[in-house]
Order: sequence, then C-alpha cells, then structure tokens
Amino acid sequence: MMYTQLAKYITDRVAIADEQLQVILSHFKPLTLKKNEVINIIGQPARRMYFVNKGCLRVYFLKVDGGEVTRRFAFENTFSTSLTSFISGEPLTEFTTAIETTELLYIPRDDFYRLLDVIPAWEKFYRHYLEFAYVNNTKRLQSFATQDAAERYKLLLKENPHYVLRLSNKLVANYLHISPEALSRLKSKI
Repeated sequence: MMYTQLAKYITDRVAIADEQLQVILSHFKPLTLKKNEVINIIGQPARRMYFVNKGCLRVYFLKVDGGEVTRRFAFENTFSTSLTSFISGEPLTEFTTAIETTELLYIPRDDFYRLLDVIPAWEKFYRHYLEFAYVNNTKRLQSFATQDAAERYKLLLKENPHYVLRLSNKLVANYLHISPEALSRLKSKI
C-alpha cells in the first residue's frame, strides 16, 4: 500500500513495464520522520532521494547571521533531495527537516544511479524530474528578482494555495523572504 502512490507517480510520467517498475520499487525503503526531525547531515553528501507519501519536508539553509532561508517545501507525491549535492557528491549546505510527521520512501544514491544505467524508463523519468526542478528553481529566482512581496504572495496563492493552508505564517513568510508581520499585512489586503 505504501508503494502505491510512488508507483502511480512514476507511471503517470513515463511508460514502464510492470516488471521494471517492481525492480525500481524494490530499491525504495520506508522511513517515518517525527515533526522537526532532520534527515541530512551538513558537510556530508546527499546519499538519498526521497519520495513524500504523507507529510511535508522543508529544505533550507542558514545565512551567515544564523537566519534561515527556506528554499523549498516537498508535500505529498513529491520527490525531494538536495539535488546539487546528490548529483555532484559535494557536501550538503542545506538542511531538510520534517514540518509534520512525514512518511517517506527513499532510494540510496548508488541504487538510483545504477537503475539509470539499466532501466531506460527510469532515466527518462529522471530527466522529467530534472527539467521540472530546473523550471521551478528558475521561476522562483525570477520572482525574487522581478516581483515585490505582494506579487510573490499572490503567485503563491495561485500556484500553491496549500502552502498557505498547511504551513504556519512564519514558514510561509520565510519562504517568501518577508517578515511574518509583512505577511499578515499582505493577507489583510488580499
């Protein structure tokens, strides 16, 4: 049952023979995180790719002054890892924590890359994942460069209303790079 969501997520994106899908799924292991539990160690490379079955992950880094900057959230039916570290093998520079009790399936990096070599549909799936990540990251960067806080908040409401519904004001504000007070003012106007 826990693997049903992952199987559907993969087959919704690529055509794959059932026996190949079963091989891929056999490499994923379950992991349940408690609220606020950290799943990576700064200074070591990312060694796992996660699929969120239930819950939410927050990926963030620390500024020099100790302030946190949220890069992304991963809700249900989403893959998550620190891609830069996962791909390059360089040490992690960001944290990933559970926002709430979170049920994951993960695949070790070595298994992930081995499957890319032997299952063409998995390689195609990964290409789709990378393209999606690139587009999302570019859009997010562009929004910070070209939009004010109100425009970013309206865009968030349009594209990801569940962020505002499920996350605390503090986390939403951090994601938008504004203060919680500024977010409250925006909410009262919109």
